[in-house]
Amino acid sequence: MTIRTLTSLAERARPAPFPGLIAHAPGRDPATGHGAAFHAAVVEGGLNASDYFARSGVAELASRSGGLCTLWIGDNLAVYQNTNEPLVHDDDLMPSINANADLFGSFMGALNMNDPSRAAKREFVERILGNGRFIDGLSDEITAATRSYMRLHPPRDEPLDTFCLNLTAYVDSVIPGILDLRGRPLTDYLTDATFGKIATSFFEIASEAISKLNVAAIKDADLIVELTTQILLDNSESIERAPASNLIRSQFDNFGIPFSRSAVSALTDAQLKELGTLIIATYDTTALSLLWTIAYLETTPDMRTQFMDSLCDETLAQSTATLMVLEAIRLGGSNPTSLWRKSRHAVTIHHQGNSIEIPAGTMFWLDRRRANRDPQRFAHPDTYDARNIEGITNQGAINTGALLARNRYEINSFSMINTVRNPRKCPGRIFSVRAQTLMLIALYRNHKVVVDGVSTGLMPASAMPRPVRPGSIRIEPIQ
Repeated sequence: MTIRTLTSLAERARPAPFPGLIAHAPGRDPATGHGAAFHAAVVEGGLNASDYFARSGVAELASRSGGLCTLWIGDNLAVYQNTNEPLVHDDDLMPSINANADLFGSFMGALNMNDPSRAAKREFVERILGNGRFIDGLSDEITAATRSYMRLHPPRDEPLDTFCLNLTAYVDSVIPGILDLRGRPLTDYLTDATFGKIATSFFEIASEAISKLNVAAIKDADLIVELTTQILLDNSESIERAPASNLIRSQFDNFGIPFSRSAVSALTDAQLKELGTLIIATYDTTALSLLWTIAYLETTPDMRTQFMDSLCDETLAQSTATLMVLEAIRLGGSNPTSLWRKSRHAVTIHHQGNSIEIPAGTMFWLDRRRANRDPQRFAHPDTYDARNIEGITNQGAINTGALLARNRYEINSFSMINTVRNPRKCPGRIFSVRAQTLMLIALYRNHKVVVDGVSTGLMPASAMPRPVRPGSIRIEPIQ
């Protein structure tokens, strides 16, 4: 290599933006930093972003440097984080799904914090799915719906991921006051020739675009408009008879439109996408979390024994099942392994005693999978072990509401990016954990559960974190 070539490379090289303040991972390409390598590995090769950061040395550098480092991804400056402390306020950042708003319509996650409609959209969801007392009042209905599904479900071997998706979708469909899709439950659409792909893969498509910077993945996504329309028309009678808490009717109230079949026909595509996102969100990530819980239980004998032994006492069963669900959410996750948001203006962060001004347009990446394995937080970070959750309770009893409060950061699976007070933390997180807890108890207390062929590594080429081999499950009633 000539002196001229070396000089040319040095001139093209991206500089470390905060020397002596934040460690910097330069990447192999002087011109693009990590841009070309990230695109080749993640967009073209299907690698999840967390694995890219691990293989490229970014994660290790950050771990040695207080949880942060910088990198260039093409022309974009990025701050990478693999710990769960908040760095900025939410209104310092653009919404993570802002760039893909066409996919989600006018869904609250695509709106800026200061958008006047966002608070109203979030409020009614939080009032229903985030209301602990209301959700506790649904316990009998959740248990009954689980048992009903199992009665309709003849013993047979089937993929574990399919079982979890169908069970969750059915339960969410028929619980009074949630979706009330009792005319035609969501399970019908999951196997529909036209709508099955979008009903089962909508968040996979969305995650591919958001977490892998692969907007080209958004194809056939407009089917969500047709799917949502069909769901609403097929279930119009049950929705009209539903309790006032019904999510779909509440969304129509938010639109300022009384629910009716004619009103469905008058909805805009953006409104239908927003409704569809809300409907799918109630079952999709919950089903993935339930998949991880069963997969870990069935591959961790000590945890399975602890759970099975608890089933003789209702209070103990609920406490233990909650531990198992939260630990699966921590270790497996139910949202993309790494996510990013851009700073809307210059913002000051504090790192290792220094105040550092980060310019507008910087990508803030949270490596959620690695942060959930922070050895400073968890005694057994890479192991499915209920003691990891017990260690962060700060009290003897498991208080789900306290552990999932907005200002708790130990488990980031319900947050896109940790920000001060986490105003975007999933409004349905309390319902999701409670429903999984009750489904697990009803499933294992009344049935012989046989799971085979599970491997809890991370599936390659999947934007959502899925077991590399979900295996199969067979359920038989206990006589």
